Amino acid sequence: MAISSTDIRQQFIDFFQKKEHQFVRSSSVVPHEDPTLLFTNAGMNQFKPYFMGLQTPESRRAVNSQKCIRVSGKHNDLEEVGVDDYHHTFFEMLGNWSFGDYYKKEAISWAWELLTEVWTLEKDRLWVSIFQDDDESGDLWKEHTDIHPNRILKFGHKDNFWEMGDTGPCGPCTEIHYYTGDDPDKQSAEGVNALAEYREIWNLVFIQYNRDGEGNLHELPEKHVDTGAGFERIVAILNGKSSNYETDLFIPILDKIVEISGKSLEINDGIPHRVIADHVRMLAFSLADGAMPGNEGRGYVLRRVLRRAARFGRMLEMKDPFIYKLVNTLSGVMCSAFPELKEKQKHVKKVIKAEESSFNETLDRGL
Repeated sequence: MAISSTDIRQQFIDFFQKKEHQFVRSSSVVPHEDPTLLFTNAGMNQFKPYFMGLQTPESRRAVNSQKCIRVSGKHNDLEEVGVDDYHHTFFEMLGNWSFGDYYKKEAISWAWELLTEVWTLEKDRLWVSIFQDDDESGDLWKEHTDIHPNRILKFGHKDNFWEMGDTGPCGPCTEIHYYTGDDPDKQSAEGVNALAEYREIWNLVFIQYNRDGEGNLHELPEKHVDTGAGFERIVAILNGKSSNYETDLFIPILDKIVEISGKSLEINDGIPHRVIADHVRMLAFSLADGAMPGNEGRGYVLRRVLRRAARFGRMLEMKDPFIYKLVNTLSGVMCSAFPELKEKQKHVKKVIKAEESSFNETLDRGL
């Protein structure tokens, strides 16, 4: 029995609201207040002032589903998009937050409770990684969950120490991975952080330090929890699918591409369809939140992504503008959670169609 993405998103929010978290709407994917970012790339962006001690939050506990875009800089998965099953330019990050309130014990035990008791994931497919110097987290996993101790693995800075940037708030993290392979008996610790079947689904970050300009760590006056769970990955796993593209977040868009192009998903292993489905999500949410295509910065990234989608359309022999025709379908999938898609639907279609038309003329002239 399939479980809808809408239900899964709501279950996450409901779970933490019952634990006294205040629901906070997703911030815009266009960070109008933050000149350091082209796009909102993590759930914590809107809460930065709380971690830095610059503002006091209304509530010390929050839960949300944040719209994120990663297409440039160190978080750049563009080449994997559509080729593998789980990287996207646009994705949602489910998060629960503590601003100087609860800390590691609650974050760990609640994550385990949601995954294994509410969503009933098989415990023998779950693995946990911790930072090599963070024995406290390892002990808490052993004391407050029933995960097998040999499934708690230590990793270094690259995998399990989270930093906002070269300076600023940072701290160790513990990540939860799910084995998506066919044969649970073949699992081994060596696969975690190494093989695609071991999919990272949730990162619990413990923000306890501030890194100064010299690179030194200082304990923060208050410790915070910042978690991010990959929504599309969780929807796939809860529905027994190995690919995010086989879920209700993507199937209606893929079906629409097949209908418009007359080309089945067999062509090029479905990669063109998947790239286009991914990219229209990124484009529609960016435009709905106020970004516009252009020749530099954020606008240039939008233009590049749109042209990339159009080029993949050529693989399906789509020579006329077509991406804009997918916007209504996307809106139908997502507008219950993000009403801005419906409100800005006409504007989004108009901008995409105009960009497609001018790019098609360029391609046809052979420039």
